[in-house]
Amino acid sequence: MTTHMVFWLLSAAVLGITAWTFAGLRHDSNRLRAACLAGLRGAAAILLAWVLLQPQFRRREAVVERPLVGVLVDASQSMNDGPAHAPRSKAAREWLHSAAFRKARETCDLRYFSIARGLQETMPDEIEFKGTESRINNALDDWARRWGREEAAGVVLISDGLDTGGGPPVSLHVPCWVMEVEPPGTATTTRVTVWQVEPPRRPVAGAETSVRVVLQGWGVNGKDIPVELWSEGRKLTEKRVRCMRRGDVMEAILPLKPERPGSYAYELRVTDPAADASAKSQPFVVAVRQEGRSVLLLTNTLGFEGKFLRRALTTDRNVRLDSYARWQDGRWASLGDATGAATDTLDLSAAGLASRAAVILADVSPDALNPAQWQAIADYAGKGGGLVVLGGPNLLGSPLAAATLGRILPVPTPAPHRDGRFGVKLTDVGLRHPVFGPLFEAVKDFPALQGANLATGVAGNAQVLMESIADGQARPLVVVKQQAAGRVAVVLSDTLWRWRIAAPGWTGRLSAYDTFWGQLLDWLAPDQEGLQSGGRIELTSPHPFYRQGDRVTLQAEWIGKGQAPFNTLDLSVKDPSGITKPLVLQAAVWRNPDNRRVNGFRGEIEVAATGVYEVEAQATWDGGEARSNMRIAVAASPEERRSETPDTDFLRAIARQSGGAYCARGEGDKWLELLPKPKRLTEREVVTDIWNHPLAAALLLGLLCAEWWLRRRKGLA
Repeated sequence: MTTHMVFWLLSAAVLGITAWTFAGLRHDSNRLRAACLAGLRGAAAILLAWVLLQPQFRRREAVVERPLVGVLVDASQSMNDGPAHAPRSKAAREWLHSAAFRKARETCDLRYFSIARGLQETMPDEIEFKGTESRINNALDDWARRWGREEAAGVVLISDGLDTGGGPPVSLHVPCWVMEVEPPGTATTTRVTVWQVEPPRRPVAGAETSVRVVLQGWGVNGKDIPVELWSEGRKLTEKRVRCMRRGDVMEAILPLKPERPGSYAYELRVTDPAADASAKSQPFVVAVRQEGRSVLLLTNTLGFEGKFLRRALTTDRNVRLDSYARWQDGRWASLGDATGAATDTLDLSAAGLASRAAVILADVSPDALNPAQWQAIADYAGKGGGLVVLGGPNLLGSPLAAATLGRILPVPTPAPHRDGRFGVKLTDVGLRHPVFGPLFEAVKDFPALQGANLATGVAGNAQVLMESIADGQARPLVVVKQQAAGRVAVVLSDTLWRWRIAAPGWTGRLSAYDTFWGQLLDWLAPDQEGLQSGGRIELTSPHPFYRQGDRVTLQAEWIGKGQAPFNTLDLSVKDPSGITKPLVLQAAVWRNPDNRRVNGFRGEIEVAATGVYEVEAQATWDGGEARSNMRIAVAASPEERRSETPDTDFLRAIARQSGGAYCARGEGDKWLELLPKPKRLTEREVVTDIWNHPLAAALLLGLLCAEWWLRRRKGLA
């Protein structure tokens, strides 16, 4: 019974109140009726007090403890191999539902676990053979540490023995009984697998590029391995690589030339019989960009201005940059920014310049180009091209500047260069001009420049957008003008890179420096696709392809002026089987491969099937909408050993070292004979609550109802 004083007081109160009510029954003239009422009422009170005291029944009994046996099932994809009519997974399920296992459950406590990348407790009917790894040694060691307690009798292993973790068989302190899933055969000695497929990083439509493939081969020494590239059921190209020795790592470079922008699904195939499942078919996706506006940058030195200018231009998704630097011997060398078929040959002919949207001259010495090349650049600006000339001591400060570009520049030359500290300010015209515009209106204090070319005036049709302060006098700094069908801009300084430092009041998405160059190029060479004005969504993923079971990060970036006009982005993801699921991307910040900070949207999905996933995005807002799509390729894991016969020697070694046994198909009775019989008897005290038995409640309710019925029948209050 309870020892709590409150319940004892309640019981006493119930009995006391009931006894007090008996006083009224003494005046009843019918003694039999009074006795019946008193008996019913007293019995109900005693029963209620008994329930409040919570009596219990205690007894001691002996219990036989069933020994613990762990059942570890290999749930990797290699368990789907074997004969078509009887794969290893089918044999594993037959073991789990066999008469031997049913009988073992009567005497043992069977606990079920699946083995893939790790050890996970499960139930027999929930095991799916989809794992991309089978770390058998790790799983056995993990089970022994977590479950191999004193009462553990042993562990059952149902596996093909194709451990992807490596190492010799683990030593266990409990017996391990191995169940055969496929009869032993001749061990596979040849294998070719694909470890890496590296598509082009930033392919451009119409440009020659390539796909890099890394393979590894065993048992194919001196053999040519065919590597094929396929798309939409058509073989595009093939290359043969030779494996010189066992375990040799090989590399194949397959050419690729996508003609149009978009997302293309490709498939890599190794057609050699030794190729494993991941090598026989490895899908991947290539996202091809529009070529964009072609910009040519010529820089006289590799200083800060050239470095930050290249970075600003290459992070603009609508710019294709070709940059060249002049070495001390006078040669021009490509700096490797071009994403197409760039060469070290600088073409400044009229035909070569015609394809350029803009040309930027970063303080190029007058003697760096011949007169014909200078004339071609001047003619290019007049025929509709965009030209930018940066200041410094070499070009604008030289007396030869007038002989090169003097007739088209918006400032008179020479404009002497001076080092020092020069403050800058926007003009009223600059605040209204597209090169600066409203984004720069709040900036009241730009970082000072460390050098400037001091021009004495400007051309008649020129516009001064920004001024520098030298000796207390305003001098032109950023000057633009219309040159026939083209446009020309002059920046009279070579230290504009200091604007990458945050300017007070700046609120733009990019730095003031990057924004200036982006808007200057928009004015010099307007975007034909209208991407800067209308905006678009660009879907990306950090990797070109993934493995089964990976978590895929999906990223969406708003390409356009200003912030994205939506707070979240809805996606639909269609897997290779055609099932579509929704996904919502949330606002996030990350850095892209060019180390640029990106404000966009991110989300994750888990991919379980091989093939190509199709992702579509749609955003709608007041006044517009945008759509985008991409593809994600998911390949089988090369770490999972497919198309190999079971490693029976590995399994037998585990059984032998642990003191267990290897049980062939149909030897379930043999395993039952090896199982330990329950020996431990444990005496325990069994406590049964009798106060809350349903009969007690029914009896109490019956007594109260009977007492109430009797009083009503006799007309008593």
